[in-house]
Amino acid sequence: MFYELKIGFELGCRLFLRDFSAKYKQTLLGVSWVILLPLFAVLVFVAMNRSGILTIKPIGTSYPVFAIFGMTIWFLFTGIVSAISSVVGETGGLITKINFPRIALIFSPVLISLLDSLIRFALLAIIMVIYGDVPSPALCLLPLALLPIILFSIGIGLFLSIIGAVFKDVPIFVNMFLGIAMFLTPVIYPLPNEGILHKINIYNPLYYLIEMPRTIFFYGRFDHSTGFMIFALISLLIFLTGWRFYQVAMARIVEKI
Repeated sequence: MFYELKIGFELGCRLFLRDFSAKYKQTLLGVSWVILLPLFAVLVFVAMNRSGILTIKPIGTSYPVFAIFGMTIWFLFTGIVSAISSVVGETGGLITKINFPRIALIFSPVLISLLDSLIRFALLAIIMVIYGDVPSPALCLLPLALLPIILFSIGIGLFLSIIGAVFKDVPIFVNMFLGIAMFLTPVIYPLPNEGILHKINIYNPLYYLIEMPRTIFFYGRFDHSTGFMIFALISLLIFLTGWRFYQVAMARIVEKI
């Protein structure tokens, strides 16, 4: 597995450069869409909050900043899962005709999602300056805190990529589920102290994988550290299992594409 990762690295980087340039090449606003999508979603909830439709309890920072941070991590998660889940089905012709390390196909969606997230964090920095918010000194721990959700995203995506190669409607179901999951997970609102959403998110791994980076970034705290460590280990297990499943299944999936 690691040998294929090593020999497929250069090809994966070349695919990333090709796909990133092609992604925004024929769009009217180009790479601006990376910023506009989360910004539009946040503006809707800011308007709902200020009109009284949506009530947000005190969060210790500006709500737009709080929401954009959550949306940035959420789009990192959904971007990786959605892109990887469809990558095998979209490159079926390439896979059946050319022999190359199949893991190279995964580099492009992961790197594009990471680059998009860096652009969104730049937007977050600008908005924080506008609102006068300052991040916690524990900011340097943010990359480490984000690693579990990245591994979780890749692992889930690797499983879905094989299933999606056989059943073409899997990416549709994935996008539908992710759209619903965003409203069930405290991405753009703090977790309620009680109620059905509170009970659901006690067992929701995404809650811990998003909330820990956010509390570190804004408050320098390590809230729910036990839940975070448990789901971080589970994320590592899902990543390694998904990677192995992808490698083993890819040899057989070619016949079904």
